[in-house]
Amino acid sequence: MIEKRIAELFSIQYEKRLLIFDTGRFSAVFDYTRLLIAQNFEVILYEDIEAFRLKYEQEIRNSDNKYAVIVYSDIYVPYDIRKKFFEVEISLRSIFPKLHEDTVRRYVKDIDLISFAYEELYSSCDTREETEDFISGTVFSKENVKAYCEVMIKILLPSGDKYDITSFGWIEIARKKALIDYYAAKANIPIDTGFVNEEFEKFIFDGYQRLSGESNKPAPKILPKVIDFIAHGKVALIVLDGMSLFDFEVISRCLEGIEYEYHCSYALIPTTTAISRQGLLSGKYPRELESPFALSQEEKNFIKAAENAGYSKAQCLYAMGYNPAISHFTKFAAVIINDIDNMVHGQKQGRLGMYNDVLLWAKNGKLQALIKDLYSQGFNVYVTSDHGNTPCVGTGTIRNAGVEVETKSRRMLVLKDFAEIKDSLADKVVMYPGYYLDKNYKYYVCKPGVSFDNKNEEVMTHGGITIDEVIVPFIKVKAVI
Repeated sequence: MIEKRIAELFSIQYEKRLLIFDTGRFSAVFDYTRLLIAQNFEVILYEDIEAFRLKYEQEIRNSDNKYAVIVYSDIYVPYDIRKKFFEVEISLRSIFPKLHEDTVRRYVKDIDLISFAYEELYSSCDTREETEDFISGTVFSKENVKAYCEVMIKILLPSGDKYDITSFGWIEIARKKALIDYYAAKANIPIDTGFVNEEFEKFIFDGYQRLSGESNKPAPKILPKVIDFIAHGKVALIVLDGMSLFDFEVISRCLEGIEYEYHCSYALIPTTTAISRQGLLSGKYPRELESPFALSQEEKNFIKAAENAGYSKAQCLYAMGYNPAISHFTKFAAVIINDIDNMVHGQKQGRLGMYNDVLLWAKNGKLQALIKDLYSQGFNVYVTSDHGNTPCVGTGTIRNAGVEVETKSRRMLVLKDFAEIKDSLADKVVMYPGYYLDKNYKYYVCKPGVSFDNKNEEVMTHGGITIDEVIVPFIKVKAVI
């Protein structure tokens, strides 16, 4: 695993002062600062000689604490300081000396899988052709992917009390789960990560209601916080309706020339477009909306939210599709793309089908062109989703069983007043407490893997409380090359 390889390179178990030279920005490939922080290192960026000298003399020289100083440039580091630290250079070459560096760089999204296979590489493959053969023939082989996924599944959930997992901890788990699911679909091997949902459901019932009060660093914790988080200067928000973390794993490998930060946010529950996308674009929770179950006021609510953030109506644009009518007046644009959600609701081949369809879509270049066009016009560009999606098996359709909700999803029910759910449905659903929702209704969501679709029909859908539906990507575009 890449984390283990980096820990060994840093001698992290033995050293208390690290001087890390990362002039090639390996941190953009793998964020090792999180590893350092987890090992109780104070991470310091070395950017100014005099400022660091002052900090060194006042705080570091006589301290027993752990310090990791990272140097990203060719800036001078005095000799007397260097000899007090364990020096290490980190790069793709230092991590994988037997491989061709530029070739490995093309597969940085798969660096952990490469590292896993590298442990069994005993001869040099340092030419471009040899490294390409190693990656295509060994790294992406079914045997290696299966072995990697099996190891990752064992460490997907931490040992001990799962109630200690924070909202950020669940985001980390969701990202790892999505990566496992991605590789399993890519290699077409059966891997079950659904066991995570039993523990995640406990968090939803106990911790989800506190998300509205949690810090927004490094990203909005829950979707209604997005507008306030991004509303600074000239901004464009691209909403890929229905995109899950799994889908983004596919998309991310097609974003050549686009540098970004990858974070996550929590969708609103029930994870339907009407409820969660409205919350995203209005900056409000469903209980604050006049029509939370329909999309008829979505544009109006977005413009109102933008006006509350300091933009005029003339500066706001609500658009759908890849050719938004941007004018020189536009300062805040919300652009909705429905392609992925359409794939979800037309999907007949489960995750494998989603992998193939999303990959084909991502390769057509429309999303990349939209991002690059908006960026070239001076927009700060963000990409997110209103909800994810999950594989289910239909348990039979139901009719006239609740409040009409504008959604293609068949994983939730909303009941009015004192209405009760039918006994025949009781073992297929759980009652959701209605956090952030109108308390005049009762909310039921299907259990994992179950939907009210045609009996025994395999579908991809959304509306429930699985980790795949609730935790969604939040992407900040940093640069376009």
